[in-house]
Order: sequence, then structure tokens, then C-alpha cells
Amino acid sequence: MKKNCSRLFFYSTTLLFLFLVSCEEEKKKMTETDLIFSSIKKDQAKWYRYHKSNIHLASEFLPLDQTGDTIAKKVFLEALLTGDFIAMEIKSNTSEDTYRLFKLDEESDENIGVTITADTYPEYRHFMMEGKEFPDFEFTDLEGKTYSKDKLKGKTVVVKTWFIACKPCIEEMPQLNQLVEKYRDREDVVFLSLSTDPQQDLEKFVTTMDFQYRIVPDTGQFIKEKLGLSVFPTHIIVDENGVMKKVVNTAPEMISFLESTSIPDLQEDEVPPPPPM
Repeated sequence: MKKNCSRLFFYSTTLLFLFLVSCEEEKKKMTETDLIFSSIKKDQAKWYRYHKSNIHLASEFLPLDQTGDTIAKKVFLEALLTGDFIAMEIKSNTSEDTYRLFKLDEESDENIGVTITADTYPEYRHFMMEGKEFPDFEFTDLEGKTYSKDKLKGKTVVVKTWFIACKPCIEEMPQLNQLVEKYRDREDVVFLSLSTDPQQDLEKFVTTMDFQYRIVPDTGQFIKEKLGLSVFPTHIIVDENGVMKKVVNTAPEMISFLESTSIPDLQEDEVPPPPPM
């Protein structure tokens, strides 16, 4: 009887030891990203802080599925739209941001799914605009200068949609003015702003607020029906062939893309001469 008890004790102790070792090994296998996911999936506020600080869906990133395989950005965004997944940042040896899909489960805060769907939709909408031609147009700015798709062919056009009562639209204007100043000698780059406000209101506005973009009034219908946009501000970079290369909502995102990829440097013999002293 004692021998059986001793044997049972030995087996039990051995099984407990193996179980603890197995758990410890499983812990070691979990990456830092796995641990963060385990924490934030249970708390919508924690997840949202992480998402806003680390995930930038408008950026150029490497999208990975649940298993770590590379997938198309469209597929990645469509998975987020279901509300069943969130994006997690993965450390890599490259300078390119890398995001991987993590599936939410029954332990997850149900509010996360609703929020990620709403947060992803405008990014998906913008992504689907990229690569398409900018609609035909005929605009006249506050100074009476006209613009059309044909007239701007061969130029990079930086478009901003806005209206006077839009606080974020106004707050970013000093930063946009600095951008215009940086490219002031580049005749191949045009900064065009489309406002929903009437000309009279805009003429009054520019007497108190400096905005260096060329301002086109009364474009609300074009913005809504031709571009399909309803969020302000929205920035669109149109290349020399009239194709929309980037669509984003914030000035920093637009400026980052503009300066990194969209405008070719002028050749040395094309650089404008310095102004006379």
C-alpha cells in the first residue's frame, strides 16, 4: 500500500513538474506582441491608445495575416472592416512598418470590433481611391485664375478639401503654408484648396487668416458627388498624369508621402536660378 502511494506521489509530482515546464516554455514562446495583445484586447480604452499610437493605416506598411504571411493591403483592410481583427505592430529588421492581423475572441471587449470597423472605413475608402484618375474639373480661384485637368497635366497637384467652420482645417494651415513656401520655386507643383464656402465668405476669411494655397470657392457639390468625400480636411496628391496617388485626412500624413515618394527631384539643369539680389 505504501509502495503504491509512493509510486502515485512520484507520478503526480512528475506530471506537475512537466506541466510547469510546459507552461514556462509556452510563456517563452509568446512574443512581446502576444503579451500586449492579451492585455489590450480586454479593454477598449487600452486598445484605442495602442492603436492610435502605433497603427497608421494610411501609411505604406507591410501587411501580414494571422500566420505572418504577406497579404495585399486591400485584404488586410477588409479583414479589419469585419470587426473580427485588430492590427498589431510587428518588429522587423526593415525600415518599413509591419502590421499583423490578430483575431479577437470571446475574452475581447466587444466595443473594440465596432470601433475598429468605424476607424478603418475611411482609410479603406481612401485606399480604394488611390490609383484612380482625379475627376474632370474646371475651377476658378478667388483671384480669377482658372484650372482644369488639361491645364495641370504634367504637374503634381496637392489638393485640400475644407470649409471655414472646420477647426482642424484651420489649425493645420500654418503647417501647410510652410510646405507651400518650401516648394515656391517649383512650377511643377500646384497647391489647390477646394472649399465648400461661397466666394464672399472666403474673401473675408483671407483678410484675417493667411493661407497660401490657391483657394477655389463653392466646391461642395464636386467634393461630395465627384470625389465622394464627407470628412474634412482631406488631402489628395495627384500626379503629373492626373492619377490620385495618396488620399489622407491629416497634413503630416500628406506631407510625409509628398516629400518621400511623389515628387521627382528636378535635374540640376532644371533648377530655377536664384532670385536677383
